[in-house]
Amino acid sequence: MSRPSAPASNLTKPSPETLFHIDYEWWERSGQDLRLYMVGHLCERHREEFAAHSDEHETVVDWVDPLTAQVRRVDRLNYVLLDHCSRQPDYITERTSLVDAVFRTLLAAGNRPMTPIELAERTGRPANKILRTLSGRTIYKGLRPLLEG
Repeated sequence: MSRPSAPASNLTKPSPETLFHIDYEWWERSGQDLRLYMVGHLCERHREEFAAHSDEHETVVDWVDPLTAQVRRVDRLNYVLLDHCSRQPDYITERTSLVDAVFRTLLAAGNRPMTPIELAERTGRPANKILRTLSGRTIYKGLRPLLEG
């Protein structure tokens, strides 16, 4: 997946207009397993498939962004999330945690940065709660504001 610009510094106070994204570099630095976390966001059918054939997720395929029509090369895990799992009616439910709902929303959008207002529209969570959660000292699952400019 493409990586947006660098995360905002701690000096920038996020606002409802601040864009948030999944910071893949945070995952690299954290020592946590991004791929394992992403498999947890697959639908049941694909979760079982990836568990049985974990080596297949390295296959690279073309994915066409439905908003921009830009073609991107993504691995099979990302492709399945983008093309199938994120389109399922139970991808985000009332029981999905706020952090997971935001993460899933950004995954489904190919990590296109979004404001708390846009995230609220897609997750059904209050924008002010999303902003408070993502702009605190704790970085949840690499969800970070972008540095503008």
